[in-house]
Amino acid sequence: MTNFTIMFVLLLAIALYHHIGYVWVLKLFSRIQKPITDNSISVNEEKPLPRIGVMMCAYNEQHHIVEKLNNLGALLYPSDKYDIHVYLDGCTDNSVALAAAEQRNLKSKGLRCVLHFNSENKGKAHAINALIEAGQGYDILVFTDVSALISIDALNQLARQFENSNVVVATGRYTLDDLAPDNQKAYWAYQNELKKLESNVGALIGVPGALFAIRADKVKPLPKGAINDDFILSMQASASGGQAVLDENVIIYERECDAVNEDIKRRERIGAGNWQQLIMLLALLNPRLGWTSFNFISHKALRAVMPIIVALLYMIAFTEMVTNKSMWSISVCTLLCVVHCVGFISTTSTNIVSKVHYALLCYWVALRGVAKYLVGRYNKPWQRVRVTRHKDNGVQLIKRAIDIVGSSLGLVMLTPLMLLAALAIKLDSKGPILYKQQRVGKSTEQFVSLFYVYKFRSMVVDAEAQSGAVWASKNDTRITRVGRFLRKTRIDELPQLWNVLIGEMSLIGPRPERPVFYAKLDKSIPYFGWRTYGLKPGISGLAQVMNGYDESIEDVKSKIGWDYAYALSMSNRKNWLQMEWMILLRTIAVVFTGKGQ
Repeated sequence: MTNFTIMFVLLLAIALYHHIGYVWVLKLFSRIQKPITDNSISVNEEKPLPRIGVMMCAYNEQHHIVEKLNNLGALLYPSDKYDIHVYLDGCTDNSVALAAAEQRNLKSKGLRCVLHFNSENKGKAHAINALIEAGQGYDILVFTDVSALISIDALNQLARQFENSNVVVATGRYTLDDLAPDNQKAYWAYQNELKKLESNVGALIGVPGALFAIRADKVKPLPKGAINDDFILSMQASASGGQAVLDENVIIYERECDAVNEDIKRRERIGAGNWQQLIMLLALLNPRLGWTSFNFISHKALRAVMPIIVALLYMIAFTEMVTNKSMWSISVCTLLCVVHCVGFISTTSTNIVSKVHYALLCYWVALRGVAKYLVGRYNKPWQRVRVTRHKDNGVQLIKRAIDIVGSSLGLVMLTPLMLLAALAIKLDSKGPILYKQQRVGKSTEQFVSLFYVYKFRSMVVDAEAQSGAVWASKNDTRITRVGRFLRKTRIDELPQLWNVLIGEMSLIGPRPERPVFYAKLDKSIPYFGWRTYGLKPGISGLAQVMNGYDESIEDVKSKIGWDYAYALSMSNRKNWLQMEWMILLRTIAVVFTGKGQ
């Protein structure tokens, strides 16, 4: 048995325990001991009801803030026993005016709603800390999101849980809208089951940010730069040794659901947050905390390192297959390929293979979040993730997965060819091997991104010193001898695999245009700027393989139709996959026939 085999078995055992064994342990103990939560007990009317402060952060929530405040104003809890606090964090839409109008409406009904304002968006952690400071004097602080509605008796049920003096954190059952993607529904079905089992032993690990309550004297301010604010707030309270529970009678209804591309952003941020909270909450590793410590290690600590474990499992399996050709590694690699192929092609995400595929992709996305956190990419203020009420067909997720796998394999397998190209460039002409040039990237309603594209140098140094920025022509004298070959075979584009890997480009997409030409083309060609709306530019693309290089505005005009045809294909997963495959084959043909320019 090789060292690789031993390491693979150990890592696989840890992964299986985290996903399966841990649940079995909780189920076993839930049968042995009586659950901490007892949903049959009603509120003790002889005891005075606790005073509750409902805390909510809002950033550009004009579409939902009125409905949310109406929901909070309709709760059955006595109006003199709870107040609503809303922190409006540098809103640039109509949220402030709408909230102020609803504040007057609530006041007329005998409800106190306090609005806190900040002229600039300083982030959710800052907003929550300001609300915590404003929450002095309450018995319980309830944190909730604008996008989620809660059951009318939610505060009553939460107050009942806190009658147990050992309870410091309580939450409810998180329910997604019917339009939510199936994979997200499956994820939260698993999470709700897991949280219920943890609650049975009084050690719930993590709460849905849409609604959770903490005993006020156990609330601690968030550390600066906190990413997963809900988790850190709840676990800081649990570190005191109290119990955290879930009340299934408290229903949290999420009105909005992430589109697949936004789900990726959230998973990436959660991955970074998991790593951060592992560092911030090391005190929870103390075995004296009992179930809290055990559950934290088994659930969140392992979840934080699981992206690394999954990556190592892939690397070990593929390395063992290449070096030793062992039967187990071949079987594992074949199984992984089958899982991902079925997951990419499948039109449903309810089967077990698609669920495994989705879980593995989430870990790869989370790994990117960990890497970004370690290099300081998560220092910006929190802003609400854009969501949609329309189902996403998964194309963006599949496309990004193909980009990551394709660019990674390309960089590894084509290294010898790129080294030869670098040597030829160095021997042929003076100047650097690589050059970078600013290009226009993906555009949205809010911005048009700019990035630097990397290519092998195919022209003489300072090629545009005299002429300025101009398109290359077929017999361009600025192109070197080696450069002409590199451009015909498209080898000069290979360094752009790095742009793809880091997410600035895609393997296939519209051609990335230079800013100096972009403004001119946008004025000359109707809807030119829309060709990269919601799409990253590509190394290759339908327009590139059908038309070749641009030499004039007329060439660009003829490409617009191809770019839109590609964009339209993405509305249907099957059509897009067929077109993606066709473009790949044509790209290979261009390379081997030397039809580049």
